[in-house]
Amino acid sequence: MKNIAFLVSGNIRIYEKNLSFLENLKKEFYNYEIIFVCSFWQNQKNLDEFNKKYKVKFFNQIKEKDWSNEISRIKYVTGGENLSYKIQNVFHMWHSITENIEFLESVVKKNNLKVDYVCRFRTDIMTLKEIKHLKKDLEKIENNQILFSSNRHFRGITDLFFIGKYETFFKIKNILNYFQKFINDERVFDPEYIFYSFITENDIKIKIAYKLDIALIRIEEAKPTKKVFVPFKDKIKMKIAKRKIKINKLLSKFRYIFD
Repeated sequence: MKNIAFLVSGNIRIYEKNLSFLENLKKEFYNYEIIFVCSFWQNQKNLDEFNKKYKVKFFNQIKEKDWSNEISRIKYVTGGENLSYKIQNVFHMWHSITENIEFLESVVKKNNLKVDYVCRFRTDIMTLKEIKHLKKDLEKIENNQILFSSNRHFRGITDLFFIGKYETFFKIKNILNYFQKFINDERVFDPEYIFYSFITENDIKIKIAYKLDIALIRIEEAKPTKKVFVPFKDKIKMKIAKRKIKINKLLSKFRYIFD
């Protein structure tokens, strides 16, 4: 039996809609073993309850870092800053993800565990529609390819949910170093755009699931804290990114029409 390591990083959240989403994923991957490997922030409540509900097999606790220096050097943001994303939370999120990937690596070595696929999973997401053909989509991906949801790609590629082969997933470990270069080059800070740039510049191919529409269970409303401005070179690259994702999505649809 093949298995998928589900990584939950950072904050603990328990939502019934997310648990329903998880149950549907388990039905889709009926012949896979799903193993939860989690890295949580320290001093969180409901840890035991969370581990029980999500049947967490391996977990550790990590410390948050101070990212104020990196944040102070960011010059430009998109209009979604502090509305759909907060800069400090993006740094915290990727820190927890990279820590979780390293923890997964240690778990695999310590327990002589074989992991076939790795899934970035958040417990504040749900599906908008019925999941279709996700298992088939997953089994088609190869090394240096990552499978993403069908939607929520606005300025690049979403970081809410994605799956890759075990070896491919480890290429994401260096993303925070990429953040530093991104800031030094005075490129516009937007999490989807940064992730898209990192993926494409590291020669990882984007694959879009045929029908996996996801949504955030809660969305906070606010206004940007930095200057909203997109340099021309980034604006062009964002348009290219959006077009590529759209084409990728159409190709995914055609595959199922003509299969």
